[in-house]
Amino acid sequence: MANVDDRLSRLENNRPPEEDPEAALKWAVSRDILNEYARLKASRAKNSWRGGVPIVPEDIPGKILGEGYTHGQMMELAVRRVFEREHEIEPDILDRETTEGLIEQWTASMRQYLTSSGYAWDEVEA
Repeated sequence: MANVDDRLSRLENNRPPEEDPEAALKWAVSRDILNEYARLKASRAKNSWRGGVPIVPEDIPGKILGEGYTHGQMMELAVRRVFEREHEIEPDILDRETTEGLIEQWTASMRQYLTSSGYAWDEVEA
């Protein structure tokens, strides 16, 4: 996988103009998904410290997906958690059927974008 700074730089360069509300919404959703993915990865951190206190890894993806999950499965989990959280906040606006459709669409979109960028979607997380 490419350097994290390089990937962040590419993402920032793709940021939409602020006057396009649809593009701004897509950017916000993408950012939320990537933040959730980072949270899931951080939950697995071993030998990490925060404020001088050791962090006990939770391994949220391991608890949900079981052993041997792939990068793609963890990304799909991140997408699912973002949209399910939004469904819980506004169930009248985002019903279950719409939520599932968005999860499928965004997972496919993330897979297409990430695999074209050299991301190993089917590789098992270490």
